[in-house]
Order: sequence, then C-alpha cells, then structure tokens
Amino acid sequence: MPRTKYDLDILRKCVKSGMSKAEIMTEMSIKNPPTFNSLMLKLMNTDNKFYKVRESGKKKAGKPPKVIVGKRNTITLSSKILEGSGFGPGDSFLVKTGKNRITLILEKK
Repeated sequence: MPRTKYDLDILRKCVKSGMSKAEIMTEMSIKNPPTFNSLMLKLMNTDNKFYKVRESGKKKAGKPPKVIVGKRNTITLSSKILEGSGFGPGDSFLVKTGKNRITLILEKK
C-alpha cells in the first residue's frame, strides 16, 4: 500500500471516540472529503473491519422534507426535520408569511 502523511492510529482513535467526519477532518488537518474517504478505506482495509462515522449534522443536498397542512390548519414538524436544528420543546417563534413562504424566527429566551 502507498504511504500516507496521515497517521492511521490517530484516525482510528478519532473514529472509535465517536467524532464526526468534520471533527476528524479538523483534528487531522484533512483538507478535502476525498482524502478523508481514502483514509477511511485504508483504515478499514488495514483493520479488516467496517467503521461508520457520523455526519456533522449537515443536511444532504436534495429535496427538502415535505410537510402538509392538517385538517385543523396545523403544520407539524417531525423530530427528524428538527434534528440538529437546536430547537426543542417549549421554544416559541415569530411567524412571517410571504408569497409561497412561511418563516419561523426563534424568539430570544
């Protein structure tokens, strides 16, 4: 296998500690995702074991989630939609409406 300037032992420790992809890239000064992916493949090949690294909370590009206005004119946002947003039970919002748009603004606590 070709040598790399990145230490696989450090990568292994980061992965086992539960760090996210972005955290590991920052910790190891990895500049681009393809390099990270290559290192992960090399680590898995070396250890002969599959490792799963959590994403950093960023949403994947693609279609936004679909929400439907209910019979009582309510909109329900699932926990999956709110995941990683920092919003929680008891939060209150100001509501702005515009042409084909609803904007929720978190009120200061």
